Amino acid sequence: MGYCSFCNEEQTPTYWDYYCENCAMLRRLLKIHNSKKCCEILKRVLIRNPQQIGYKIDAEITEDNAHKIPVKTRSQTKRLSVIPEEKTKM
Repeated sequence: MGYCSFCNEEQTPTYWDYYCENCAMLRRLLKIHNSKKCCEILKRVLIRNPQQIGYKIDAEITEDNAHKIPVKTRSQTKRLSVIPEEKTKM
């Protein structure tokens, strides 16, 4: 079997085919829909501008920090508040 003429990565399903299954699907979508419309959608979905990259970095940073913040249960906070009171009575 040969390699896809579009992506040059995947093998074609049969010897006589030019495109792999994914690239054949892309070609069909481009024929059904306007190619300009498909390019606009792909740019909007897959390509990020610097502002969007900044938002993504900020989201990742806050997500990483959320895992590092210790979460206390109600019983832990009650025990912590009770312990200093007992020390003051002594």
